Amino acid sequence: MNIEQLQEEWDKDCQINDNFLGEQSTATPKLHAKYIKLLVGVKLKHTKYSADYNMLRKNKFRYYRGELGRDELTALGWVQWQGVKPLKNEMDEFLTGDNELNTMKVKIEYLETMIYFLESILSQIKARDWQIKTHVEWKKFLAGM
Repeated sequence: MNIEQLQEEWDKDCQINDNFLGEQSTATPKLHAKYIKLLVGVKLKHTKYSADYNMLRKNKFRYYRGELGRDELTALGWVQWQGVKPLKNEMDEFLTGDNELNTMKVKIEYLETMIYFLESILSQIKARDWQIKTHVEWKKFLAGM
């Protein structure tokens, strides 16, 4: 599920029907289960991508220093680095400009955005019963009770 689909799903799920407040209240645990499951899945994916990024960064570091053997290069699908071996203070510049590392970093930041959004949804779900209770109290007030 991408973030646009998640936003559309939450747009539907966040609605509270004034005519069925009891049913809306009992739906809260189902909503919580749905979004906590999504959050756990995204967090696990984030953990995997972060580990993959760290391994890729280590391999790129060794690649630019010319430390990878022929078998490792073949396994990674890379050709031998033909440029000048970077100095220690230049290595960050090489790694920062690497396309594969940047692609992986964008994926990780996308997942972090999804995690933030899902955590925000869950905080709204936690407040949902209070919102429904307040809405019931308001209806009672308007009815003169």
